[in-house]
This record gives sequence, structure tokens and C-alpha cells, in this order.
Amino acid sequence: MGTKLQPRQGVPAGLFAGIGMLVLWLAGAQLWGMGAVKLLASVGAEVAPNNAEKSMLLAAGIALHLLISLGLGLLFAASLDRLDAKDTLIVSTFYGFSIWVVSILILGHWLHMSAVQMSRSWWGLFSFLGFGFLLGVYANWFGLKPSN
Repeated sequence: MGTKLQPRQGVPAGLFAGIGMLVLWLAGAQLWGMGAVKLLASVGAEVAPNNAEKSMLLAAGIALHLLISLGLGLLFAASLDRLDAKDTLIVSTFYGFSIWVVSILILGHWLHMSAVQMSRSWWGLFSFLGFGFLLGVYANWFGLKPSN
């Protein structure tokens, strides 16, 4: 049957979905959470030096988010079977849900607690579902059609 996306298509798919998730997550953080700037700074604090300026923390937060998105996009592209459009969106949205579960239950112990707390919110879940959904949208636009 083969995969719907070529593995190399996972990079732009992950970038597309990662930017979309970033918009959703930052909107949620700004409207209902700690604020978009504080969210990105808390994520960036995971990789930046302790004495880093806020602008460096923001850049590091965006870079880390997009780097993880690229990796998840590659994994998605390498594993997605050729499905019809509706099934692709269902599978990809479940992929986003699975990433949410893994990030808050397993990886959360190693991450910054404020980022984990925001991921556990309803809008955090919505952002992860949006990430998966956007991967499916990309796959439907640029992927191979199912073989009959």
C-alpha cells in the first residue's frame, strides 16, 4: 500500500503544523493562560543558559518548538498509510492527541512545569489536536492518493 507522504515531505508538513500549533498555543496562553511571551520564555528556558536575556529565551522557545515539530512531522510522514481524506484527518488528529498524552504524562516530568500545566489545559489539548489536524491537511494537499 505504501505511505501517503514521502519521508522528506515530513519536514514541511511538520513546519506547517508546528506554526499552526504555535499560533493556537500562543493565542490560548495569551487569552486564558500566563501569556504568550511567558510561555515561550518558559519553553526556551529548557535549552538556553540560565542568564539568557528574554529575547534569547523567546527565540530558543520558538526554535525548540519548531525543531520538535519537524521531528514529529518526519515520523508522521514515514508512518502514514495511504488513506482517503477523511480517514487521514481522523488518524492525524489522533496522532496529535497521542502526542499530547505522551507530552503531559511521560515527558512532562522532564519539562518545565509551567509548560506542562498549560498543555494540560483545554486549549493546550486543542493546540495538540490542531497540530495533528494540520498534518492531515498537509498530507491531503500534497500526499499520494490511496490506491484502490
